[in-house]
Amino acid sequence: MIVKQVSSKGKGSFKALAAYLLDLKNDGEKAEMYDFSNCPFDLVEENISYIKQMQELNQMVHSDKSLHLVVSFQEEEKPSLEVLADIEMELLKSLNMQEHHRLSVSHNNTNNFHLHIAVNRLNPHNNLLVDPWKSKMKLQKKAQELEEKHKLKKDNHPVQLIVDEKVFLVEGNKSSNIKDNQYKDQEIHSGMKNLLTWIKEEALDEILEVLNHSTSTYEDLHDVLAKYNLELKSRANGLVIGDKHRKLFVKASDVHRSLSKGNLERRFGLFLESQSSISAEKFFGKPKSFLWENYQRLMEQRKITKKSELSLEKESRLALRQSIKLKYKEQLALVKFNNNIPSNQKPQHRQIIYAHQKEELQELSERFSQKRKDIHKLNRLYSYKEYLLEKALKGDEKALEALRRTTMSFKANENILRHPKGKVNHQLWESLKVQITKEGKAVYEVEGNGKVIDTGAYLKVTVEDNDRAILTSLQMAKKKYGDVLEIQGSLEFKKRVMMVDERYELGLEFTDKAMKRIQEQDVKKGMGL
Repeated sequence: MIVKQVSSKGKGSFKALAAYLLDLKNDGEKAEMYDFSNCPFDLVEENISYIKQMQELNQMVHSDKSLHLVVSFQEEEKPSLEVLADIEMELLKSLNMQEHHRLSVSHNNTNNFHLHIAVNRLNPHNNLLVDPWKSKMKLQKKAQELEEKHKLKKDNHPVQLIVDEKVFLVEGNKSSNIKDNQYKDQEIHSGMKNLLTWIKEEALDEILEVLNHSTSTYEDLHDVLAKYNLELKSRANGLVIGDKHRKLFVKASDVHRSLSKGNLERRFGLFLESQSSISAEKFFGKPKSFLWENYQRLMEQRKITKKSELSLEKESRLALRQSIKLKYKEQLALVKFNNNIPSNQKPQHRQIIYAHQKEELQELSERFSQKRKDIHKLNRLYSYKEYLLEKALKGDEKALEALRRTTMSFKANENILRHPKGKVNHQLWESLKVQITKEGKAVYEVEGNGKVIDTGAYLKVTVEDNDRAILTSLQMAKKKYGDVLEIQGSLEFKKRVMMVDERYELGLEFTDKAMKRIQEQDVKKGMGL
């Protein structure tokens, strides 16, 4: 179970947050269950309006008055309503906010079942803003306790420390920048590798060669970096590696711990700035692939098309509006100068004309309002990640590979099928309906409420007692990785894999020593040895 406190942007709006959680835009398609707590009404709109009014009572607060928590569970887990209610209450008790007005909504639109909790941060008794001290740390600690209490599968809950407004993760004695995951998201969104990733992929091997050589000096290190248009320089109390011609830099120790100022000075002595004259051979900043360029062209074309169509819509709407007004203006003039209509009846005739004009203008307004909505919908701008998802669902392997740019790891207790040497294959299995997550995982529904989750690097099977599901996963693995597979998982899963392989004569071989030994014994029996 993972608990995340979503950072707010600006003042925020509880009404907008509730609309997102309840998925009102799509008639609640992704919202499975919702519940209001500490609110007096039964209707959704009334409770949202009530919380909004309570927040408006305090005009002294200029930050976000709502707290947004997301509780996410592992792929196979879906706690009962009673367990969810207890988790929600215990998390809020850890923040001393259990009596605050709140909305909780569970979503089923991703591979992981998750619960959103939107809380009014204003105290219901005195209407003062509550900003819990070390809230993230408290939530992580409580999440560990709840995993034990409800027998949930355990996730890592690193302690978070704030140091000089920079956040670091501490796991044992190791520290690493918490922004790594943000960097990965930026890569997928922008189509460009960030500087840190680029240095690690392109230059780190050569840097380590220099550091591992007994006769190396600062000059050798500076020369290697210069080949990549990089330089090592002092910043504050440490060192950074930066682009020579742009204001782009990363902490040297983030690239490798051996590059920290302390480690380098212990090795080479007092730090010396670069005097290298080596010409750069490689440069940071080239687009990852043509997909990013195509995405940019598509979005630019949509902007142009939307602007043009909205301009035509406005022109047409104003022209029709003017013609309607002119038509009724002429009718009013006829009434005015019509001597056959008694003077005392003319106001009544004018009221009828005004009513017809209002009705026709209203109909025109509604028609063109819908037209504008259609234009915005057809020319909607969306993120690069959504573009990749769309392409991947249409079978574009390059787009799927781009979504899967970050390494996907698995846990020791999960049922995994993969290539013995880690070969990656991004081909989709066309005979089954697939859902692709924002991380690029392809999720296939199989018989017996099971799932096969394809990351490209491995297949994960969520059931181990369903032979049809295991058969499907083995057929997929054979097509993706070949006849020799590495199997990881429970003893029951491995037994099922061997039984299904033998029954359906798939002709697979396994790298697991015990499984291999059993296969060899079966072959000897078959030969009468």
